[in-house]
Amino acid sequence: MILQDENRTPISDLKLKAKDQLLGNYGIAAGSFALLFVIVYGVSVILMTSLSFGIMAGSPEEMLSLKMRLITQVIGIALAAISLLFFVGYLRIMKMIADGESPSVSELFFVFRNHPDKIIIITLVVTGIQFILLLPSMIAGSPASGGEDMTALDGKRFLLYIVLYLAGLIISYIIDLMLAMSFMIYLDDPDASSVDIMRESIRMMKGSKFRYFFLTLSFIGYWLLIALSFGIAMFWVIPYQTMSMVEFYLDLRGDRDAEPYVSEAFYESGF
Repeated sequence: MILQDENRTPISDLKLKAKDQLLGNYGIAAGSFALLFVIVYGVSVILMTSLSFGIMAGSPEEMLSLKMRLITQVIGIALAAISLLFFVGYLRIMKMIADGESPSVSELFFVFRNHPDKIIIITLVVTGIQFILLLPSMIAGSPASGGEDMTALDGKRFLLYIVLYLAGLIISYIIDLMLAMSFMIYLDDPDASSVDIMRESIRMMKGSKFRYFFLTLSFIGYWLLIALSFGIAMFWVIPYQTMSMVEFYLDLRGDRDAEPYVSEAFYESGF
């Protein structure tokens, strides 16, 4: 794995570019994210409220029934899918800003109009791979009988569970990194097949997985700020992090030069 490609822009410069892109565009960047948040939250409230009324109207046996558990799982999956489709629409808004275009909040619905099945397929492939990789640890950690729990596992079996779980987790994350550019590639060519999109992401991320990992890791402090501000800071942090992801993709695609980047507007604004 290549830690740093000399032909690529340093992560610190990409983040400076991301901040510069947000200057003068913060209204649409934060506003569209706020709308995304309101839509997803509103849909979740409606679905969960409907589920709650259904539970209260049923008997205790019905509440614990397989049917009710399946309904809960389906609602959870539906919410995750809706959130994902809107987030890819938000990625489009940020990419349009980075490309010098003037997007509208209606771009949040872009995926719904352009092969949403491809986003779902890519996500299902990633989720399926993760499940397969973690399945050995699930089997190793499963008690021999239904009345046991994890504390009943002997030392060797528990160690096997930990090793298999960590190995599955690491390999799963590497695959996530390999496919990290899939949604951005989709936005460039929504008509491309899901397989071609994933192949292109794997090609683009060759030698850049560590860089992307470092980019995501560099935002840990900002997520702590979100927690300390009771979520308010996310309306600044999410646009900043998302734009940094967009700049990373454009750099991989060759749309950004690798020269040291200093934005005069950035320093003049005190952003």
